[in-house]
Amino acid sequence: MEEIKMNKIIFAIALIFGLMTFQGCSDFFETNPDDILIGDDYIANINEFYSGYMGVAAKVADVADQAVILSELRSDLLEPTENAPQGLWEIYNYTNDNNNEFTNPSGFYDAIINANDYISKAIKFKYENPTAVNDDVFNGIMSATIRYQIWTYLMLGKLYGKAIYFNDPMEKYNPNHNYPTLNLDQLVSELLDLMTNGISISKNDTLTYSINGMIPFNFSELISVDGTPDPTWDLINPNPQCLKIELDLWAGNYNSVIAEAIDFLYADGDPQVYKVTFNEHDEKWTGQIFSSIHSYLVAKVRINAFVYNYENGQVNDLLKYFSNQQPNYYYLRPTQAAMNRFNNQLQRDGLTWGDKWRGENRSFVDVNGEWVYRKLTNYWEASKDLVYKTVDNIYMYRDADIHFFLMEALNQKHLFIETEALLNGGMGDDYYSKLDTSQYRYPFNNIFIQTAFTTLSGRYPNAGIRNRVKLANIYPSADSILEADKYCYQLDSLLLEETCMESNGEGRSLFAMIRHAKRWNNPSILATRISAKYPAGKREEVYDKLMANEDHWFIEFDIKNNPPVLTPIE
Repeated sequence: MEEIKMNKIIFAIALIFGLMTFQGCSDFFETNPDDILIGDDYIANINEFYSGYMGVAAKVADVADQAVILSELRSDLLEPTENAPQGLWEIYNYTNDNNNEFTNPSGFYDAIINANDYISKAIKFKYENPTAVNDDVFNGIMSATIRYQIWTYLMLGKLYGKAIYFNDPMEKYNPNHNYPTLNLDQLVSELLDLMTNGISISKNDTLTYSINGMIPFNFSELISVDGTPDPTWDLINPNPQCLKIELDLWAGNYNSVIAEAIDFLYADGDPQVYKVTFNEHDEKWTGQIFSSIHSYLVAKVRINAFVYNYENGQVNDLLKYFSNQQPNYYYLRPTQAAMNRFNNQLQRDGLTWGDKWRGENRSFVDVNGEWVYRKLTNYWEASKDLVYKTVDNIYMYRDADIHFFLMEALNQKHLFIETEALLNGGMGDDYYSKLDTSQYRYPFNNIFIQTAFTTLSGRYPNAGIRNRVKLANIYPSADSILEADKYCYQLDSLLLEETCMESNGEGRSLFAMIRHAKRWNNPSILATRISAKYPAGKREEVYDKLMANEDHWFIEFDIKNNPPVLTPIE
């Protein structure tokens, strides 16, 4: 029976209790996280408090590749090969039924139940052992766990269009619950409240704690390998600012998105971190950004990621599904429609066509006469004999994500020049030359923000999304003053197309299509792009289905009558 196997990252750490450090990397992932949660009294000491959190992280990491495969197969990037099992063809053909193991959301609800249960047990442990865990550490870990809840719920909403919402602890899923089923918009509203207001923890009717999802926490400070902090644990938890920015974007809180994104991109302190710079231009875009999670260059780009290392037994299913080399399955390949998008890009020289650094031979390649998608399967190794060892990270957030969130918000506020600068040539001369005064405009009208985005040793740190990969500038055809709304719509379309290229394979494109289609109340934004990958006849069928009902944008799965099959907590 073919299925997406959720055994990729095994998070368990042997704690050296007295020193509050962990054993080395060779022991880092050796324990099955299913052994971590053992019922009502599973947090009995400080070691179990920390390992319980790591069990939550493992459950969330379990669904990372499932989320990528489901979203990209329903977008316009991927299609099944002749090797693919029936379940993947059903997803592709929009004929999914409740017996499809690929679309079963059990893993997502398993992660949520595990997080809810951990929070409940951790609070009980804190009450009974008030000095065992420092308050700052306890609050930070609880906040990080809340963010795992929010990220997982948001992914459920983006994939399935709805979710059964609950924060109560339960040791297994109860199909006879009375919890509400929230649609995507309702879910976003609830998650924003959880993110900002959080949970109130009281004992004997006395409020003792109020914890939300915005509390930053440097987990790696508690973890060391030979005395050196291990950054992995900070990478695998969603950054609070980034998660809040995405929630606000889905909610249409554009002023908040602008303020939060600018603060995040500027406040890091390093003028080149997360700024979309020339440091990661050209061949470095795929060759290094997606190949080494701890390299100097990747540190400038990645914010959060699920990380994998073959040597440590950490794998995901993406390579198996994409590679046509043994022992892999070659279930999925890039579509011609998606490849055409890259091929139809004009380079910055104004003469040459093709997205050289993100298209052919980067994100997709011809291997023995078959098109193979390989952006996420290590560009440098994907065609070598060691292909089975090439397992890379799956990004939760990276530099481009925050810039696209920011650009969408700027465009909705009709800040077209700023939007186009971040999209095209960056915040240097390309932007400055279009201003009608000598002053930078909102939101770059603060001298410190200007410096962070525009000046570093005579160079411009922010290169622009397209300029970074040497593509020509693009603009709407409408008049930005006389046809402002039309201009906004056209620029939104350009942003969406660029998202499909820059973020291809990262589980972003479909969700951006949904967001844009909802924003403009225009299902053709989504239907036209997705249906383009199908042959004649099927193309019209899929287009009509997507146009007819917004419910069809999402995976149809009747969870009420098909309750999740979960890993029991015994």
